[in-house]
Amino acid sequence: MLRSIKPGVQVVAIDDKMHQKGDAKTKLAFVFCSGTQLEKTLNAEIDVDGLDATTVVINTLTPLKQHFRLVLVHGITVGGLNLVDIESVSDALQHPVIAVTENQPEGNALLDAFKHVPGEQERRRIVERAGPMHVTTPRAGETSVYFYTKGITEKMAAQYLKKFAVRSRLPECLLLAHKVATGL
Repeated sequence: MLRSIKPGVQVVAIDDKMHQKGDAKTKLAFVFCSGTQLEKTLNAEIDVDGLDATTVVINTLTPLKQHFRLVLVHGITVGGLNLVDIESVSDALQHPVIAVTENQPEGNALLDAFKHVPGEQERRRIVERAGPMHVTTPRAGETSVYFYTKGITEKMAAQYLKKFAVRSRLPECLLLAHKVATGL
């Protein structure tokens, strides 16, 4: 359990590479940071609209779990409608997970989209397991971000998001993961 938010907290942030319509696969970027300093990057492949993201995240990070204390994911959806089950990731790695996004979900749009891909019930279960969505404003004068948490309190997660939102509303490590994923 993460007990305090210190400047050098070791984090791994995950974001997905943009994919084109018709792509069967895409990549996840894993960016390891100490505070705001980039330490290491990795990538792994997932199925577009599949159900393998959780397994890929766990399998990629398990051998390295001594190198970080917190996992950040840019939303729970990656690779189209592939979902990261943040509760399973937190349980498997024994580290807290924060899934953060800049946009508030629009009603039932995500749940409605599940009707168009196999595994609708499994996808709904993953969303339910994420728990309630929280909101915070990391930087004064900017719009809010929305986040789910597992293994960390809402209050501590909001403190982390505020402390490390240096150049944008996203924490610096997640911003770096987005940039790395864009370059894959």
